[in-house]
Amino acid sequence: MSAACGLCERALEDGYLCPGDTLALAERLERMPKLYAALAGFLTPAARGSGERVSTSRTDPGLPVDEAVLDLRYGGIALVLEGWRSDVQRVRGWGEPAVTGGVERRVLAAARWLGMELSWIAASYPAAGDLAREVRDLEGAALSIVGALPERGRRIGQCVSIDTSGVICGAVIRHQPGQTRLVCEWCHCVYATEQDWLLLLHHQPKEPV
Repeated sequence: MSAACGLCERALEDGYLCPGDTLALAERLERMPKLYAALAGFLTPAARGSGERVSTSRTDPGLPVDEAVLDLRYGGIALVLEGWRSDVQRVRGWGEPAVTGGVERRVLAAARWLGMELSWIAASYPAAGDLAREVRDLEGAALSIVGALPERGRRIGQCVSIDTSGVICGAVIRHQPGQTRLVCEWCHCVYATEQDWLLLLHHQPKEPV
């Protein structure tokens, strides 16, 4: 049965998202927690260009705050990602996900979960194109404020540590020039020896297709 990519409309043999758009979505989800963190430096007008228009918080008229940044930091990013995670779990019959921790932790958890489910999303989720489009637009809104993110470093692999319930972490591990000790941003597992790095390189989950 022929199909089309829900984002670029490229013809597919089956599924709902082409490999290129699946990879792009994976990379955007990986960047989202860093974008969220970077937005913190742009909450006040002084952090924006002098020629840009900024607005004042409705809740505190005495404190100038950029409402676009406020919306992304306190609701926008987390709610979009969590909304898509909730819908994917609904379609799969898994019930509602637990939402815990502060907003930064919620963004990291939702982005990581969606990234780990991309193979199924691309192949079996009818709204995959809408998900990819909304995440793309969300990233564009954030990048229009913070500009380009710093160099992300070379991707080494995905964290292979296993928690007490037997679940593999799966968070992306990257190497910055000069680094000799890698720490997973999600579970804080440390990779400090050559044997650790080889473990990352040779025991990896399959890439999204």
